[in-house]
Amino acid sequence: MDILVIINAIFTVLTYATALFFLIAIVRAFIRTKNVQNALVYCIIMVPFVLRLLRLK
Repeated sequence: MDILVIINAIFTVLTYATALFFLIAIVRAFIRTKNVQNALVYCIIMVPFVLRLLRLK
């Protein structure tokens, strides 16, 4: 394999791992919150991370 293909694959995996890490942290905060306004903010913040993991964005 070409070295650039390997670097691209590693970068892609690291990007998805980072998105998953932050999504898990946001979901944990969403579950723990009692404030409805904070819950809505967490839902809005989760959207780009979910889209990234579904490879839609």
